[in-house]
Amino acid sequence: MYQDPYLRTHMLRIFLVSLVFACGAYAQEQPLENFHVELTAAAWHPSIDGTVMALGLPVALHGDLNLDNSWTFFGKLVFKPGRRHRINIEGAPYEFTGRNILARTITYNGRTYFVQETVDSEASLNYFFASYQYDVISRARGHLGLEVGGAYLGATGTISGVTSGISATDNQSIGLPLAGAEFRAFLLPRSRLLNVNGEAKGMSFGGYGDYFQGVVNVGVGTRRFTVQAGYQYVNADIHENRAVNPSGIAPTFRGPIFSVQFRDR
Repeated sequence: MYQDPYLRTHMLRIFLVSLVFACGAYAQEQPLENFHVELTAAAWHPSIDGTVMALGLPVALHGDLNLDNSWTFFGKLVFKPGRRHRINIEGAPYEFTGRNILARTITYNGRTYFVQETVDSEASLNYFFASYQYDVISRARGHLGLEVGGAYLGATGTISGVTSGISATDNQSIGLPLAGAEFRAFLLPRSRLLNVNGEAKGMSFGGYGDYFQGVVNVGVGTRRFTVQAGYQYVNADIHENRAVNPSGIAPTFRGPIFSVQFRDR
């Protein structure tokens, strides 16, 4: 399965270094995070890489299927019932299409086959995540919170041969427990003008794979409204733990993300 440990490590380093700003906030200033509801709407332009494994045969999402890079919506809703308590809900619908000419040899059950076919492919992945977050650091100019929750992934894929007319569709859904940390730090005293924020969450599932998601943003805003630019990275490696005919999916999404935030007060 496809992995990118260097980018993942780099994202974690950026996240951890940025926490210094949150930890250095001053408690005596007017709190800048007095709100009850915060809504974030984002446009994300991820590139897709990785593989799909079916009946023991690896298929590269980019190299074999040539799935395109397209904009997708990413949304997040935060309820803040108390100074240190948050309920986070986020989701995204991923939609990709591609066309490619496959010309390759495939070995299956000890026999080698040559395949040459123009293939149309469609892939969709619906992502939903909900969590409870407790802010272990809650200062006037920022916070650092630990969160625990669950994610739902529902994937559908269709591959069609243009010449042969043969097509196949598969659906998979899975629920994942995830844990992580989230922070925001306002860089100017008594001002919401400039902030840096980020989040990292994931979980290892032993022989069944792992999941990691990280994002870092820089925001410019006012009391109710903020615009942000950042970079988001998602790596999933979910597979069946069996020696014969293993199956699974290991997509990687990465790319710039631009968002707007609205707060109730």
